[in-house]
Amino acid sequence: MTDAPTTPLDDLEPPTVDEPAASARRTDGPRTRWAAIVWGLTFAAIAAAGYGVTSSTRATATLIDTVADAQIGPAVAIGLLVIGGLVAIAGVAGLLRASQRSLATRRLHQSTHESTRQT
Repeated sequence: MTDAPTTPLDDLEPPTVDEPAASARRTDGPRTRWAAIVWGLTFAAIAAAGYGVTSSTRATATLIDTVADAQIGPAVAIGLLVIGGLVAIAGVAGLLRASQRSLATRRLHQSTHESTRQT
């Protein structure tokens, strides 16, 4: 058993919050999820291409014959090309997010007089 004093729950007060910190608001608005937009468009394009290839019986038969006749060299090259494309898409999403952060930082550091000035 401990000798620590106990207080009834009615005597406890909630912690106070500093007024300046509580009144500070974010002015840049909601954040755009660039990765979701870029990857969503990528997968939509892949789905549309897949639908286009498999929409006719002749195109599907050609795809099956091409895959069945594939050799290891071209298959590895196509695999590396696909991986490179996915890395490039991830890079584009990263660049868009970095530019969004840069723009938000620039807006944050502008004074009121500068932000209302028209050029």
